[in-house]
Amino acid sequence: MASILRSSKFVRYIAGFARNIVVNTPREFDGNFVNSAQCFCGSSPRNLATQTSVLTDQNLETSLKRIDQDVRKSGRISRRDIEDVLEEIRIARSATSSQSLLVIRCCGNLVPEELPETRTKLVQEIWNTLNKLNVPMDISHYNALLRVYLENEHKFSPTEFLSEVESKGIEPNRVTYQRLIARYCQDGDIEGATKILEYMREKEMSVNENVFNALIVGHSNAGDMESAQGILNVMTQAGLEPSADTYTTLLCGYAARGDIDKIMNITDECEAKEIFLLDKDYLDIVYSLATHGHTQHVPAVLNKVKKAVGYPQDAINVILRLINKGQEDAAFMVLKSLPRITREDGTNLPSGMFFIKQMVKANRPIEKIIQLCEQLEKEELYERALLLAVENSLQVGNDKLAYPLLEKLKEKGLEIRQHYFWPLIVSKANDPAGKGIIQVLQKMQDFNLTPSGETVREYVIPNLKGKSSELIAKLREANVSVGSSACSLVIHLLQKNEIDEAAALANSVRAYYQPELVKRAFTNAFYKTNDIKSYMSLLRTFYEAADRKNVIQSQDDEEVVSSTIDKTALIGTFILDLTTNRRFLEVAEPILEALVNEGLSISNTTAEKIEEKLGEKMTENISKLLGKLTSGELTPTPINKKKLSYVPSHQMNIAQLERLVQNLSSKGQDVKGLKRQLLTLYYRAKDLNKTEQILEELKQSSDFVFTNGMYAQLLDLYAYHDNLEKAMEYYELLKKDDGDKFTLDDGKIVRLACLFIKKGRIDEGIKILETTPRDEKNEERNFTYSALVWRFLNSLAEEGKVEELNKVFDALTKHDFIQVNNVLLGPLIKVHLTRGDLDQALEKFEWCVKQYKSTPWKNELACRLIQVEDAEKLQKLTDLSTLVHGEVNSLYDLVFAFVECGRIRQARKILETPGLHNRPQRINSACERYQQEGLVKPLEGLKDATKDMDHIDRSDIYYQLLLSYIKQDDTDKAFGLWMQMQEEDLLPSDQFLSTLAAHLNEKGREVPFVVSEESFQIIQTSQTSTQQHQQSSQSIFRQCIKNGNLEEALKMKRTSKEKFSVVDLSALIETLVQKNQVQEAYNITMEILDRGNLPVNKVFRFLLNKLATSGDIAMLEKIGSKLNPEVKKIVSFDNRMCHANLVSGKGKEYLEKLQEDIDKATEETLPHISERFPRGGAYGILEKHPELMDK
Repeated sequence: MASILRSSKFVRYIAGFARNIVVNTPREFDGNFVNSAQCFCGSSPRNLATQTSVLTDQNLETSLKRIDQDVRKSGRISRRDIEDVLEEIRIARSATSSQSLLVIRCCGNLVPEELPETRTKLVQEIWNTLNKLNVPMDISHYNALLRVYLENEHKFSPTEFLSEVESKGIEPNRVTYQRLIARYCQDGDIEGATKILEYMREKEMSVNENVFNALIVGHSNAGDMESAQGILNVMTQAGLEPSADTYTTLLCGYAARGDIDKIMNITDECEAKEIFLLDKDYLDIVYSLATHGHTQHVPAVLNKVKKAVGYPQDAINVILRLINKGQEDAAFMVLKSLPRITREDGTNLPSGMFFIKQMVKANRPIEKIIQLCEQLEKEELYERALLLAVENSLQVGNDKLAYPLLEKLKEKGLEIRQHYFWPLIVSKANDPAGKGIIQVLQKMQDFNLTPSGETVREYVIPNLKGKSSELIAKLREANVSVGSSACSLVIHLLQKNEIDEAAALANSVRAYYQPELVKRAFTNAFYKTNDIKSYMSLLRTFYEAADRKNVIQSQDDEEVVSSTIDKTALIGTFILDLTTNRRFLEVAEPILEALVNEGLSISNTTAEKIEEKLGEKMTENISKLLGKLTSGELTPTPINKKKLSYVPSHQMNIAQLERLVQNLSSKGQDVKGLKRQLLTLYYRAKDLNKTEQILEELKQSSDFVFTNGMYAQLLDLYAYHDNLEKAMEYYELLKKDDGDKFTLDDGKIVRLACLFIKKGRIDEGIKILETTPRDEKNEERNFTYSALVWRFLNSLAEEGKVEELNKVFDALTKHDFIQVNNVLLGPLIKVHLTRGDLDQALEKFEWCVKQYKSTPWKNELACRLIQVEDAEKLQKLTDLSTLVHGEVNSLYDLVFAFVECGRIRQARKILETPGLHNRPQRINSACERYQQEGLVKPLEGLKDATKDMDHIDRSDIYYQLLLSYIKQDDTDKAFGLWMQMQEEDLLPSDQFLSTLAAHLNEKGREVPFVVSEESFQIIQTSQTSTQQHQQSSQSIFRQCIKNGNLEEALKMKRTSKEKFSVVDLSALIETLVQKNQVQEAYNITMEILDRGNLPVNKVFRFLLNKLATSGDIAMLEKIGSKLNPEVKKIVSFDNRMCHANLVSGKGKEYLEKLQEDIDKATEETLPHISERFPRGGAYGILEKHPELMDK
């Protein structure tokens, strides 16, 4: 009773406006303040993928769409995703109101991997950026910011927040006050919450369940659980029944105190009242228990979890948050509650990767990480847990975790590899002294690793700072040899185009410089600097250093090869690389002269390639230089490689080989070998006539002998052409000739067997399959082989030969002639459908599922069962499909089957199944298939079946249907889609509008909507000259605004005879205000108002804000004279007028005027004055003039 009395003080605030109570839906978006991980992106009135953006930069839309998809899929996103979007906004220098709202909303519990402090810092950075860019924001943005603050448990002053909102001339709404109440309640400040609640009562604002839930939180945090419990009675008195959200909030309060008995009692009470808590609700209770030091009670609550659809993602999100709070043990308990996913062979997939990654990211104690990794491995949740922890600690550059974990790996006998240390080296790059990198290299030696050439070259040198000599000295500290350091440094210097320093270093250090690694950087550096002297110096160094290759002993570095290098070829390699640049002609002569002077030779092959490269630009001097370089006088004999100048016969096609045979025959040369090659080509082309012809020619030669390969080819060719007698003739000849070694490859055996069965001799065909010895050196079976088998099986199915088909299939599988898949199983179902035997078809389908985990001809079978209305068999079919594809995929397949059969009501019923996961890709691919196959009816059915289903993005259905109507040339239906989308409050995509606009113009029909500039280009190509001029003017006008050419845009507006739309003029106003051309913006606004219209709301507010902050009272008064009271309320006009007076120093006079209005008010006018009274603005005046407080 005492509890009720203490809580009853709220009744007086509620009783006066009980009629305003808003009854929540089971899970309203605004939700309770504990259960807040909802898809904020999805709450937008239109899908991100189809939002019309003021921005032309598609990257922002793409990034937002990716975030939206991630939220829908897993209920979380990464900080990197949000930072990418923020960067896109900065690059674009603008964002639409809806885009900015979505980015703000995503900085709360949707980023569970990050600490709350990090998320708050991120949202504040976003907020500041949006303000700097002057992105128009309304009360929904402030409400979103409030929500993020609440989710992140950020401490802020509700009164200061409210003042800031009202100082911007923005009117707080019911949601604002609810969230401010929640803020007070987070601190257990019931008094502060009461003040807000009183204010809501005065303004007759409705109260919903969220307020009561917040009060429960407030009493709980104040340590008064009796009053928290009493709120339930207050709700009942107010005519509002507590929901699952309310009970969850209360249970979280008891969880914070570790009162497990009370928790169990209340959950039992909920079940008795048929108030069902979701798994997510129980996870919130777990979170509250763990974060308040009552982890021992977590298993009892987890036992209540039903593990319904969506539980894994909810559990993962809670686990991430628990780890951030330092509650790994509780997080591990939740992890173990996750259902295990199994492979096809029945073994479990690993579980816990995200768990390990988060522990490392949150920098949890190394002892705890090792303990839980070992536990994961022991309980067979994740066999490579420790290895994954190592990988993640290395990736984030956390050496304090990485080294102990590597030591643990070493203890377990696992090999520590070079590349493990690369991320650590990169993470130390910001250290100007390079000590961090050297320490990593020294640490490698603790694990018996010497830094390899790749490690030094790709990761160490680029991240060290200093002179070459200093770097070599530093690397010596890390036990890296001078030679290895010098090689890597030379490559690095060449990559930086510092060829002179590279030459100096190479000359001073004797080492082997690997041509494959140096070549490309060497060439590029030369062309960047034109430094022939340094180039030749380096080239000579490389030439002399080649001898050192044989004395290098490096077992660790895999890049060192042990073969001897041809020095002439080495020079050629570098020179030929120079020829790949178009500037080679400029440098060819001086380079070749330098080579002669150095006494370095090149091979004939290299010289020929240089000649080919120069072509007609070859000079006499260059020719002489090449002659000297290849003469052999400068160096020992060069390698002479003669270039291949013809196509070998084995690489020729039929036409080339036929010509060669004809030419050589006319010269009387022997062509038997070439004819044999031609025989093989004819066989491959399956050209029987030419094969027989060439065979007769070969037989005329006395020394011609059939080879076994020829017999096999002829056997297969005759089988291909259905000549069984001839095929068997060569089969027997091959069998006789080969004796015990007789074998055939699978393709030839199958083709011959198929021919027997085709001729009605099934037993003989199967005998061929069973008894013919097979070539064990078979290559991998290709598509042609699979197609051969399928065509044969399919022909038997189409003829309805059940017994024969089963016999052949059994023989093929028994003797491993095929790898069974859906395609090859298809004929087994088709044969029964051909005969109209649905029972046998379903029985065979069940056999396929159980035997091969395959579902051949499922859709066709489903459609047949739907047509005969056999619900029992259809259910059985779906159950079988579920075993293979899972419940969700099987239900979607059933939806498409119903749609294809015209059973829309049944399809819709499935889509309304509670907990059915959204699969947009399934719907989109089905739409594309229907459109490509010209199936309009199923597309129309899918559109009707998904009507009013907010969780399904229907934009692609409408777009594919539009393409189908256009293909059918049905303009009326195409246009009707646009009208229907308006009726259903769906926003057409730019793609939809541009495609429809192009079609309407093609048909000479009016386009009654605005499309993007790109779309206008499409439209312009198909319009008449008059229409072209009109659309061109609008397009140019928009382009001027977009490019900031305001002078031209204003000139067009003044001189053009046509009227521009309010949308276009609003865009001009917005740009003018941004450029501080307020007078022009004001003039255009007045013109729009004089025509009885209003500018676009966000632009109008933007202009009013600008006038208010500049204190321009006169312009505001003139605009106000054109607005009715309703419009003034929508744009918070009176607050802006108040703010303008304050800025212009007339705040005191304005307040006195307000006082005068109130004094003169009558009973009839008082409600009107009260409604338009600028509370926020007046508060700002009083803050600046406290002496007026008494008034």
